[in-house]
Amino acid sequence: MKITMNELTVRFDRRRDDLIKEWRWLVGDTAEPILITSLGDAFLQDEDNSISWLDVGGGEYTRVAASPEEFRRIIPDNVDDWFVPQLVGDLLTSGLSIGENECFSFKKPPVFGGVYELENFEATDLTAHFSILGQIYFQAKDLPEGTPINQIKVEEP
Repeated sequence: MKITMNELTVRFDRRRDDLIKEWRWLVGDTAEPILITSLGDAFLQDEDNSISWLDVGGGEYTRVAASPEEFRRIIPDNVDDWFVPQLVGDLLTSGLSIGENECFSFKKPPVFGGVYELENFEATDLTAHFSILGQIYFQAKDLPEGTPINQIKVEEP
């Protein structure tokens, strides 16, 4: 199966209410999503035009480019890390699919020991994906690595 950016990204309604509101604690108030990967990570553009990668699986936010032009130029060198085409291809070949405003999301997030394997993904609404994982990572952000997590409170998106 040939994998293109059409399979590696999702279409989303930019007019939706703040899709990443549960991640504002990490990304700030001015960053807005410009690209969302099929695995539910987001690239955000800030008011200074810089582009940052919200790695939802890892709960990390990293500046990757100073401008949209630089971002477009460096995408080809970072496809494997940012878009994980092998996994996306495996998910599609297995029969899973996603529609507009959906992504492949974790059944068990990495913060709880989930892994990037075929069996750990399912099609999920983008609002639910970003909301639930943002709330989980917010509650776990100050815990030392390896701390057992036995209670997380998640509010409905």
